[in-house]
Amino acid sequence: MPTVQELLTEIDTTYRNTFTPDRKVKWMHTVQGQIFQKVPKEAPPNQFTTMVDTALYPLPVDCDRSGIKQVTIETKAGSGVFRTLSYLSLESNQAVSKSTPFYSLLEDQLFINPKPTSIDAGKTVTIIYNKRPAALTSTTSGLAATPELEEDFNELLVLGALERIARARGEIDDKNNFASDYNLLLSDYERQYKLRQPEYYQTKDVMPARRRGQWGGSRNYGGSSVSDLIPPGLM
Repeated sequence: MPTVQELLTEIDTTYRNTFTPDRKVKWMHTVQGQIFQKVPKEAPPNQFTTMVDTALYPLPVDCDRSGIKQVTIETKAGSGVFRTLSYLSLESNQAVSKSTPFYSLLEDQLFINPKPTSIDAGKTVTIIYNKRPAALTSTTSGLAATPELEEDFNELLVLGALERIARARGEIDDKNNFASDYNLLLSDYERQYKLRQPEYYQTKDVMPARRRGQWGGSRNYGGSSVSDLIPPGLM
């Protein structure tokens, strides 16, 4: 696998420039992040156990906050039987209560309702999500690191940085040429990735489909909003 430094060397030998290594690495980091958004990569499921009187739990460090696919929770601690939690945003106008099962997101934390008590804590929660790539940096260790993008397509990071260099210099023809090469390779990457996309284990939702009004809606008790259930001082 080529290191970040090796990719920098390829950039400089391909297109002479005076931009700092830090600037070029930041461009490569941006390109890699955009690729992960365009071609999402599912991470292995993350699991944690609920704790008494704790409703907020940190999201995995590599979790794409906008790429959470599913959150499930055990129906009973240690049962191995899961149900899927519905997502409600903090801005949701849906009436909820302290007993309404759902999850929400608060910055880099997962909010789970209802809050576990001493009676029902210890349940396993599983998060299925798309990952964000680790940051590319120009530190000594960062230059020796390798990007998370597959080796055969590391050229995308080079072409993406070259396009930005040419654009910053006002070299429109060069910028367009680099962009064309980048887009062609990205299209190939998208096709290849779809053919070899890995499948990870997902906890199975064995709960029956909810009946109208069973959770949420007008039959929730108390009529609170999602934000009303967030602990004061955390919003």
